[in-house]
Amino acid sequence: MNSGKNVYNPVLGEIGCQFRRVIEQHISNHNLLKGDNVEWLLEQLDTISHSPDIVIDAYKFDNRLGTCYKLYFHNKRALQTYVAYDRNYTEREFEIVRRMNELRKERGIEGVIDLNPKLFDKTMVIKDTLNANASRMIPPIWDELVVPFTEVGIWQAVLLDETRAMFPTGWHANYMKKIYIFSKADLQKIFDRYNELMNADIQEINVDRRSRGDNEVKKSEYNWMAPYIGRDDIMPSVEVDGDKAVVCYCYWNDWSGFCRASIFVERRGKSVVISKSSKDVLFGYCCNIIY
Repeated sequence: MNSGKNVYNPVLGEIGCQFRRVIEQHISNHNLLKGDNVEWLLEQLDTISHSPDIVIDAYKFDNRLGTCYKLYFHNKRALQTYVAYDRNYTEREFEIVRRMNELRKERGIEGVIDLNPKLFDKTMVIKDTLNANASRMIPPIWDELVVPFTEVGIWQAVLLDETRAMFPTGWHANYMKKIYIFSKADLQKIFDRYNELMNADIQEINVDRRSRGDNEVKKSEYNWMAPYIGRDDIMPSVEVDGDKAVVCYCYWNDWSGFCRASIFVERRGKSVVISKSSKDVLFGYCCNIIY
C-alpha cells in the first residue's frame, strides 16, 4: 500500500456513475426526502447490507454557516419524532453560549456551558433540522452496516460517505460540492465548470480595470486539463492491504481546484471506518466568496 500508483478498475467508475445518476434523478424530481427513508441509496450499493429491522435515512444539518444532509438509521416502524431540545432555542442563544465557552477557554476555566440535546435512539425519526450540537447525538452509520472488505465493498462505502457532497447543500456548504471523475467523459464537465468560473472572474476584473482606465485582461488559452486526458490514474482506485485500504479518486472543487483525494479505510468487525483523508491539489483554483 501507499505505492503511489492507482490501479485502474473500470467497474469502480461504472458504480460511481450509476450512484451519482440515481441521486441526481431524485434531486431533479424533488423527492430526495419525500419518501419514508433513503433506502434507495443502498439499492445501488449491492455489497453493503444491514439488519432488516432498520432503514437508512437522512436529516438536514445546519452549522450556522451552511446546510447539508447527513445519514442515520432508525427502526423500520419508528413513530416517535426526535426532539433535540425541550424548547426552541434561538440562534442568538446558541451564539451566546458559544461565545461564553470561548471566553471560559481563554481564561483557563474548566468545563463548558452546554444546551444539552436529548439522546437519540433508533425508535425515533428526525424531521427537524439539527444543529452541530444536536447532530453529535446521532450515531455514525458504520456501526449498523455490513461492508465486505473488498475493492468494490470499500469503494461503495466511500460513495455512501460522499453523499453529503452529492445531496443538496445550502449557503457556504456549497463549497464542499464536487464534480467527480468517475469516467473520462467527466473531464469535460470539469473544464466547462472551470471556464464558467474563469469567464466570471475575467468579467469582474475587467469592470474594475475599465473603471481605472487600465487595459482589459484576456483569458489564457492554456489548457491545463490536457495532460490528464486519457489517463487511467485519475480514475477511482482501491488498494487493499490486510485490514487497511486506500481509496483514491479525482474531482473538481470550486474552492480548491482539480484534486486527488486519498481516503484511508480500516476494517472494523463486519463493517469499516473511514479513519482519515487527504488531498493533493493537481491544479489549484479558488473561486473566493461566491456562495
